[in-house]
Amino acid sequence: MSSSYIKSPFLLLIILFINILNLKNVVASSFHVQVVNNIDPTRFPFNSIKLHCASKDNDMGFHDITPNNQFEWTFKEGYFSNTLFFCHFWWGLKERAFEVFNVFHGCIKNAPLNPDTRLCKWTITDIGFFLEDDKGKKYIAYAWEPLKK
Repeated sequence: MSSSYIKSPFLLLIILFINILNLKNVVASSFHVQVVNNIDPTRFPFNSIKLHCASKDNDMGFHDITPNNQFEWTFKEGYFSNTLFFCHFWWGLKERAFEVFNVFHGCIKNAPLNPDTRLCKWTITDIGFFLEDDKGKKYIAYAWEPLKK
């Protein structure tokens, strides 16, 4: 009987030690958010994207992104952090607002991307917004909406 009592605390200490080692790898993880304007300037007269991105603690300001250019930033995320960055986009008579980062496993919740990615690349086209990870896996996340008056 006494041996099972001794094994249980020992096993718990091993599990705790392994979790602490795993936390050290995640605590200071850097993430990179990149927003790329990929709207074809030869097909669309209004091809510049206006955007405003922010988190609770950081306002990235308003920016205009011309075709084939980008706006990007890097930040550190801790294991117990829950950083959320959102952006509002305007293009001609269309707009869209959404979270561009809200979880450190795949950039946004339920994204079918590599869960270990540290790059959240958003490519904007006339169709909408594609999210891509650092392995090149991409999917369409959002479509444009008509501008609200």
